[in-house]
Amino acid sequence: MIPTTQTLVHQLIEQTVHIGDIVIDATTANGINTRFLATRVGTTGHVLSYTATKDNANAAATSLFMSGLSERVTLLGKTIDSSYVTELGIQNQARIAIFDYSSDAQNNNDLSESYIDQIDHVLPRLTHGGLLIIKFNKIPVGWQTYTHSLMHDDFKQATYITETVQAHIIERI
Repeated sequence: MIPTTQTLVHQLIEQTVHIGDIVIDATTANGINTRFLATRVGTTGHVLSYTATKDNANAAATSLFMSGLSERVTLLGKTIDSSYVTELGIQNQARIAIFDYSSDAQNNNDLSESYIDQIDHVLPRLTHGGLLIIKFNKIPVGWQTYTHSLMHDDFKQATYITETVQAHIIERI
């Protein structure tokens, strides 16, 4: 049985995230990734969740409250920008960051023009062995050029493709 991209991504998260880690949901839409990350970090970890719309923030907040996970998550009603390091904490690094522009998160029409700039804020602040996961229904212009520009000595890359969604994984080494 071939796993869906969502199943594969959640398996990667389960294998990578430890209790007490800081993790990033860079594109909270339906909240599924935020909730899953919150279950993995335990009571001592934390999820920074970026949501570009008020509707997404309200839906995620309601879902987290109903799941009893609110205290593990900071919902930020904005996209990642130059304030990211301050929001993460000057001395902190993230174990995982997920950018989900796919139908799995009901976010496939919300790709920001500045998504590569956002990734550039996050990637250097991953722990060694940390993962950046980005999902698309359709690869945007500029993605291939960006991934080819990453230093092979600093990052490993893999791609998982199903009929509808592609998951690109970048590991900081």
